[in-house]
Amino acid sequence: MQRTFTAALLSAIASWALLGQPAPKRPSFEVVSVKINTTNGPGNFTPQRSGDRVTMHNAPVDVMVSYAYHISARYQVAWNVDIPEGGRWCDLEAIAPASFSEDDLRLMFQTMLEDRFHLKVHRQTKELPAYDLVIGRNGSKLKAAQPDINITVDGKPIRAGTGAIAGGLDGLHLIGKGASMEQLLGSLSGRLKAPVRDHTGLTGLFDYNVVFSRDDNSAELSSQPFLTTAIEEELGLKLEKTKGAFEVLVIDHIEKPSAN
Repeated sequence: MQRTFTAALLSAIASWALLGQPAPKRPSFEVVSVKINTTNGPGNFTPQRSGDRVTMHNAPVDVMVSYAYHISARYQVAWNVDIPEGGRWCDLEAIAPASFSEDDLRLMFQTMLEDRFHLKVHRQTKELPAYDLVIGRNGSKLKAAQPDINITVDGKPIRAGTGAIAGGLDGLHLIGKGASMEQLLGSLSGRLKAPVRDHTGLTGLFDYNVVFSRDDNSAELSSQPFLTTAIEEELGLKLEKTKGAFEVLVIDHIEKPSAN
């Protein structure tokens, strides 16, 4: 009985000690400069890294937010406020702590956005139009990745591990070279501007190159099919319209960057 009481007491003391500790501090840049861009020029849509130096030139603020919070599709973010006039394009130069990971860098951007742009956000579940990706009536035609098979667009080879949509002279290409189902879903979701859920049951890595019309909503004549038709014909996969509950990042407040 005494041992049981002692063990319980020690456990309670340990719990109280943990509760009394402050939460781990979110990573932040050691030094950071953020200014509204006044020189225009080429823009960066992802952070440029060189050692402990991180830069973004002529970068849209909404792109910084998307990077910081790992937003990969438009439906994942809802802006309740407008970006301040004249404050959309910015230059960032920063020094990061040594040996930082990509996840660390995203957290540093979150800290920077809160400190310098006074960004306020919250997460919310919303019902959104969506698509379910299913196997068509005649079965999947998706082919397993083959190292010796080249995927090209306009004669240019696609790097292994790529899953994306690329423009070609003959239309848009849904391409995958050793691509996962997650990458395929990401490409479809980005193009359709809506969530796409996987109901195929397929696993592994795949090669594909599906050419489709540049604009599914255009009356302009095209020799290529629309995306939904093209993937059913070429991949044996079908997109079914549906609705679902999805988490989105809601932007509640943002300002021009404060002075350095």
